[in-house]
Amino acid sequence: MSESHCHVPDSLNSTNAGVRPLQRNGISRRGALGAMAVVAGGLLVPWSASAAVADTRPSQSRSQIVTALPDAHGFEEDRLQIALCNTNLQSTGFYLPANTALTVSVKAMTASEAILVIGAPDADARPEFKKPREYLLKKGKNVITDAGGGVIYYKVVGDSGYVSATLDAVAQPMPYFVYGRTSELEFQRQLDERPTPFVELVSSHATVTVERASALRYRSENHSELMFTFEDLISIEDATSGYDGSSPIHARQAHPYHLVGYPSAIANVGAYATHGHTSFPPPIQDRLLTVEGLRMRGWGIYHELGHQHQQVTYKPTSLTEVTVNIYSLAVNASFAKKYGQQPRLHVPDATTGLTPWESAVPLIGSEGAVYGITFDGMERLVMFEQLRLGFKNFWPTLHKIIREERPPKGDYWDEEFRLRNFVVWASKAAKADLSDFFLKWGFVVDDDARARIAAVGLIPPVTDPTTIRDETQLMLAKQIQAQKSLAARSAFEEAGVE
Repeated sequence: MSESHCHVPDSLNSTNAGVRPLQRNGISRRGALGAMAVVAGGLLVPWSASAAVADTRPSQSRSQIVTALPDAHGFEEDRLQIALCNTNLQSTGFYLPANTALTVSVKAMTASEAILVIGAPDADARPEFKKPREYLLKKGKNVITDAGGGVIYYKVVGDSGYVSATLDAVAQPMPYFVYGRTSELEFQRQLDERPTPFVELVSSHATVTVERASALRYRSENHSELMFTFEDLISIEDATSGYDGSSPIHARQAHPYHLVGYPSAIANVGAYATHGHTSFPPPIQDRLLTVEGLRMRGWGIYHELGHQHQQVTYKPTSLTEVTVNIYSLAVNASFAKKYGQQPRLHVPDATTGLTPWESAVPLIGSEGAVYGITFDGMERLVMFEQLRLGFKNFWPTLHKIIREERPPKGDYWDEEFRLRNFVVWASKAAKADLSDFFLKWGFVVDDDARARIAAVGLIPPVTDPTTIRDETQLMLAKQIQAQKSLAARSAFEEAGVE
């Protein structure tokens, strides 16, 4: 079954009669993981970061060539052994008004199938149009009318081939910022002159789709810096996942990550991840659309993107919202050095005054300790940090081993099986018997786990990993706090407050 980490609003499951719903598309063999993607001007560029340069062209081209990419919800999900895939949609930079006949002229098509998709997922406030609609393309003239209208995408899934197509004048160019190609001056002009309901910002590994009102609210941002930051944080999460390109199965994802602005606040939900995209309502879009928010307060963004990196094999339901922060912590640690973001596990609790490290350590190995009960959500992350600090390249190694050996995933609800998997495969990644380590953290380590660890000849590490402390991040946290205190004092003095 498909796995998700959260409740998705019922309105997201609506269907539209007369159009083909989104679905899986299997492919027979591995596609070109280093494939090309369509960008403004109809040019094809590799999915890799490029230096920012000005693009003074008046609009993106209506004629585009789109290459087939491996199925994100089938092939890529299986290749990477992940729980949630990213998008199959390739951005065009155009918008289709509702109930308007669009002519798509397909000049050439060598891909096995090409689809035009109308609507960004979860972007429309109307419940009946929250789900994108698909229209199968054929060679020649295709006339498409969509009742809801929306952002136009291509979906070309396969292991080879391409489609060359042209959108007629009915398709409206959106404000469309392409990292490395569009200048800030040009983008600001687009915001003034293109009144489409949606705006997109794209880079090699990110597509950000938001309502026009949201884009205008934060239009004063440096959008090159914003998209650079997305590229940076995604590369950190990808590196944590061991996407190092050392072999085809360890290549980065073929498609970009799609971050969508949800059109309204969601009751009891701040943001969520699901297959194909992550979604962020207006109250937290400052983290999505401002450089300061993404660099200094973007934990929720890192967290949701982390869900699209989580591997299934060692992800019991009880740890879905815990192991996801492996990736959040990696970004947090990097951004603490680069921008002065406070190291998350060294922030004192408002009630106890203790940091997660300070409150968790005395509980390790305590009588009757149970990982999911004794430790709170942030304290549980200390265990992950001890593994990272104690064993070189621990998290990338664990991810790569799972992709290479492809152990059974077990049932989604089988807590015992997947918790055991975590103990066993973490030991293999560390090249050490971690049974005692996990016991002290309140895990159940049964005879089966011990036998599987012993079978590969692993022995306990020389140094007990539970004694590890994060001195580097602690020192950095103190430095950051001292700088903040000094800045606050200076501001106080400048204001003339005695």
